[in-house]
Amino acid sequence: MRKIIFSRAPVRICDIGGWTDTWLCPNGAVFNICIGLYSYVRISPTNTSTINIISENLNERTEIKDFHKIEYDGNLDLLKSAIKRLKIREGLDIYVRTEAPPGCGTGTSASVAVALIAGLNNLSNKEQKPLEIAKLAHKLEIEELKLESGVQDQYAAAFGGINFMEITYPEIKLRPLKIEDNLIFEFENQMILVYLSTRTSSEMHRAVIENYKKGDSLTLKAFDVLKNCAYEMRKATQSNDILYIGELMNKNWNAQKQLHNLMVNPIIEKVEHIAINNGALGFKVNGAGGGGSASILADIGKEYVIKQELIKNGFQILPVKIDFMGVQTWIV
Repeated sequence: MRKIIFSRAPVRICDIGGWTDTWLCPNGAVFNICIGLYSYVRISPTNTSTINIISENLNERTEIKDFHKIEYDGNLDLLKSAIKRLKIREGLDIYVRTEAPPGCGTGTSASVAVALIAGLNNLSNKEQKPLEIAKLAHKLEIEELKLESGVQDQYAAAFGGINFMEITYPEIKLRPLKIEDNLIFEFENQMILVYLSTRTSSEMHRAVIENYKKGDSLTLKAFDVLKNCAYEMRKATQSNDILYIGELMNKNWNAQKQLHNLMVNPIIEKVEHIAINNGALGFKVNGAGGGGSASILADIGKEYVIKQELIKNGFQILPVKIDFMGVQTWIV
């Protein structure tokens, strides 16, 4: 019986300094937290010459019949680009599923790419390091698909953990932070991940880039604030200062809102209002902004009340369990 290859990669939340990991910021910095909402890949070799790619939770599928003529047509293109760049030339059934909801703003597409690259490397008996996997995952988006893409998501998915990253786009220096157990427990107990709505980051990228190119003063100043927040977040976590961590989340979110008025909508305002009025220390929309999900840091003893109020208002709460393993593969 032919063996089946499995792989998984985490997503990230609370990306303080996000947006400074793009070409818009010459020297950026990001802090983020990886959590166990995984993207899973299952690869089954077949006796055919066709590669079938099936996204289980999106209910989408595509097939590659000719390895030399892979076309990007908007249907699972990121997955097809991995097949192309890794020069896979055998029949496969590839199944993909994600635990994070669609358009969650937690770097899910990067997580999927990292998991697929790791699984395909295992299939080809290649032992790529997490650094190499992250670099390739980023190249798939910017070189193959010609998309705007920061670099933090791919590295977070590959390495896992709680990380501080210094960025000279597209190069990155990743420094895993050694966090005391008490703060890890506080994060897992008091950090609330709430799903807002599905969204695509493309429109947001175009809007912020337009502001940047025309030299909008609020946008340019916001980049400096965002980067500084990441550096301060590194200090705050090293000193276990949970109150300051909440302040930095708020400061980062206020700066993020200065990038473009598309950052905020009535749904986001409602969730922020519920959080702050029920004892939140910090609030930040994850990823590019404009929707997706938000990270909320609750004060001690306030996490249950905030969650109940959010649920009462129809919002979905997602689990927060920190992942320190990064991308993993195994064979059954």
